[in-house]
Amino acid sequence: MRKARTRARGDEEKVIAYMTSRLFPWNFIVEDVDSESLRHFVPYAIQICEDKGIKKGSIERDRVDKVKEVIEKEVKWMLNDYLHQEDRDAARIHGKFYAQYPFAFAQALIYTILYRLGASLEDVVNINALGELLELDIKAIKRRERFIRDLISKNEEKALRIFSKAMLNRKVISEEGDYIGSVSDIVFDSETGTLKGLILNKQKGSEKLKVPMNDMKLNLYSRNIVLKYVKKEQ
Repeated sequence: MRKARTRARGDEEKVIAYMTSRLFPWNFIVEDVDSESLRHFVPYAIQICEDKGIKKGSIERDRVDKVKEVIEKEVKWMLNDYLHQEDRDAARIHGKFYAQYPFAFAQALIYTILYRLGASLEDVVNINALGELLELDIKAIKRRERFIRDLISKNEEKALRIFSKAMLNRKVISEEGDYIGSVSDIVFDSETGTLKGLILNKQKGSEKLKVPMNDMKLNLYSRNIVLKYVKKEQ
């Protein structure tokens, strides 16, 4: 059987160095990644944004500080997930694109967050100053942003359908790793069509539990859903 690719130590060290840099997370957008890797990771970035409720109207576009805060938080979450998850799980899911993960994923996530919040890169960072500091081709950065935004617009509906279907029958565990149940149904907002929560079949008996999305977090690799708060039995 073919062995899954393992992370090179240099990859991890580079990610950690980038995460602790004063240029984080914008240093990730200057990495040279191929277009096919971006095509692969954009749907995953859309799914993360949907899970976290990152969409137009959730943050005012002119609140640059808030937009930056969301980007930094979500990119850091994704990178920490990369550093701590099992190689075989990510390699199985991403296949040949694993070689450019997490840099391609970070770029896809940054631009997807901006797109869904109705902002552009120039709204939150001084591209010219960044270009001069790192000796970058500004036109190339803008071309890549246009390319990724086009990918997002073409993949958004498909990615959300896949996201919704993938939720069904997924295992739900506590933050301590205890099995709680599985997803039996999905709850959408009747007006906006956004995902509001999940219906769980609890482990014991036929009892069902309705849980809002804010009380859960996804693990992209183990495919488990983690319930942040578990109500104690009386």
